Amino acid sequence: MAKESGLNVRLYVEGKDMSGSANALSGAGYSQAMLETTPLNTSAATRITGLADGTLSVNGYFDDSDDAPWAEDSGKLPSSDAVVLVALSSDAGDPSVGMNAKEGEFNVSRSSGSAISIASSFSGNGMGGEFGEMLTAHDDTHSSAGSGTVVDSGASSSSGGAGYLQIMSLASGSVTVNLQESTSSGGSYSNFMTFSTVAAAAAPSAERLTMEGTVQRYIKVTTVGTFSNAKIAVAFARY
Repeated sequence: MAKESGLNVRLYVEGKDMSGSANALSGAGYSQAMLETTPLNTSAATRITGLADGTLSVNGYFDDSDDAPWAEDSGKLPSSDAVVLVALSSDAGDPSVGMNAKEGEFNVSRSSGSAISIASSFSGNGMGGEFGEMLTAHDDTHSSAGSGTVVDSGASSSSGGAGYLQIMSLASGSVTVNLQESTSSGGSYSNFMTFSTVAAAAAPSAERLTMEGTVQRYIKVTTVGTFSNAKIAVAFARY
């Protein structure tokens, strides 16, 4: 993997692209507690691993328009889980971080001579952050049913994984997003993960799915259904 500049990062939460309002991310990833188990007969600490966790802190600018990512009709933070996806660069095959998380903080502030800013934080619910690879170039728009870019993961894997789907908009109809795999880049592809079908009225929406077993080296996104202009961001994290 090459070093990344930090340019062209995107943040998607529950089908909303928050990148235009956010200006900084921190702590996106995986952590685990370290539990001390030092006995009397040693001269240095020993530890075992404890609970895993995932966190993401976001700084940005306040925007109260109807489709702004910070807007909440209820006037309070949602109690349900949010599907969060961070694209760390701009191409299919570039790194991603995803998690199911609860938003635990939303604070507004204004410094002298500056715009109103926000600080928000997300904490993984029963999981740490999952590092994977984007299967779209940030987000892709499928005008109708079709296939995305083939991503070469370097090798197959045998422990399953998690797929992340963000649907920002859908002009009409219903779309089903599949993840497909193959043993060769130009070979025959078959589905290994199918997300729930989404109708235009349900967008924006997001979903995280998990699966077990082998995933082949080459993977890609396909869309099926009768629809127009599905704007999607998709990632897959191998276990």
